Amino acid sequence: MGRSRHGSFDLLFAIMAVQEVVFFAPVARRLMEEEGLRVAFLTFHEAGDDILDREGIPYFSLHKLKDEVVGRRVDLPSIEDVEKDLAIHTRRLVVHEMLTTNRRREEYLTFKVRLYYHIMDSIFKDNTIGCVVQELGGFIAPQLLYYVARKYGVNHVFIEPAMFPKRVVFTLNELYADFTGFSQGREVTENVRRLVEEYRAKKTVVIPKKDRHFFQDMNVKRLLAFDNFRRLARKLYHKYIIGRREEYNAILWYCTYQLIKFFRRKALTLYYSLPREGERYVYFPFHVPLDVQLTVRCPEFLNQEALVDYIARSIPMGYRLYVKEHPAAIGAHPVLKIRDLVRLGNVRLIHPSCNSFDLIKNAGCVITINSKVGFEAIMQGRPVIVLGKAFYRGKGVTIDIEDIRDLPQALKKALSQGYKVEEEKRLQFIQQAFEWSYKGELYENSVENLEAFYNSLRDFLLGSGAVTALKKVGP
Repeated sequence: MGRSRHGSFDLLFAIMAVQEVVFFAPVARRLMEEEGLRVAFLTFHEAGDDILDREGIPYFSLHKLKDEVVGRRVDLPSIEDVEKDLAIHTRRLVVHEMLTTNRRREEYLTFKVRLYYHIMDSIFKDNTIGCVVQELGGFIAPQLLYYVARKYGVNHVFIEPAMFPKRVVFTLNELYADFTGFSQGREVTENVRRLVEEYRAKKTVVIPKKDRHFFQDMNVKRLLAFDNFRRLARKLYHKYIIGRREEYNAILWYCTYQLIKFFRRKALTLYYSLPREGERYVYFPFHVPLDVQLTVRCPEFLNQEALVDYIARSIPMGYRLYVKEHPAAIGAHPVLKIRDLVRLGNVRLIHPSCNSFDLIKNAGCVITINSKVGFEAIMQGRPVIVLGKAFYRGKGVTIDIEDIRDLPQALKKALSQGYKVEEEKRLQFIQQAFEWSYKGELYENSVENLEAFYNSLRDFLLGSGAVTALKKVGP
């Protein structure tokens, strides 16, 4: 059906990569055929356009629309107008893309914001859209789409992995994923108790399939992994052979950055330590440095090395601060900054081979911004101090800080003998977190998973009222 011009759509899927089209196209097809929904896509990857053409699904191709706008020399809105219309701050909007692609020229970033805003604004003006669905992302394109939908009062759904295996979280009309109305007294199911026991037995974290290739030590094996060359070859083919444009197109910088992390990992060997038996410590797990959880959701903590320095100067005498790189970002931290932290005398950089489960288990307390490790610590019944915006904040199972200057007092409370979260209260929180999530995993294309994800998305859209055209099934 090709590119859409004017129309009315109940659902608009936004996709950044080809794997997203491959995953969402059959979901969209079922919604069209079984529910009678009018569905379209907004694509940020032209190779995805080819798939949608074959599937006969209507779409708006951002890059093709960009050519038309530039070709007609349309007067774009000023950056001041964009900020006013969307109630945003441009520097906050572009920081993720600027750092992950190493494209730091303000002129380029500002022009991109103005151009993409004009295109998206025109789509919403010229079409009736009921709801936008996309994976949570920090690039300019997905963020702008969220804010433009908000401007027009259009429902918007972010999707991201949940804290439990093969489950996802849907967030309606919010940038921050959270559930409200936590209450004690709910029944804790045997399924949730079993999940907690399995976590304790297996000592494993939830790693979505789409991210598993990142969770390896930064060594020669990872650097030269076949999957890396397969993805690189696909990107080079799309960009230089068939001329398909995409957002994830900073190929040279991405390859260079992998080499930088490899050599940093070698240099950091000088500073790695193993946990010392009997040593009292506080554990702070590094978050992925340029992850959307920091760049978009908690940008005030983007400089994690400075934060670690402050934590190290806040912990009580007699304690050490254990820090560990995120397993998906080994070698991502500057060597000299890590060296300066270790030289403080009470900081240990723990070797990547050490299991985070054991570090949590033996810690006096865990400090986190909004990491999954914070949730793991709750599952283990360890004291947790929360600095940033996280779904487990404010539920009565953590010590929450509003002002970083309150950290020394929070540490004193967390490390005291009398502090403990009641076991049943903790399990009730985990139960509600489980109920908040839905079956299904992003970009796992098995028949079983696609069925589960389709039903979950449909149930959420119906239950939340995000798409009113959905038919209710059953009594």
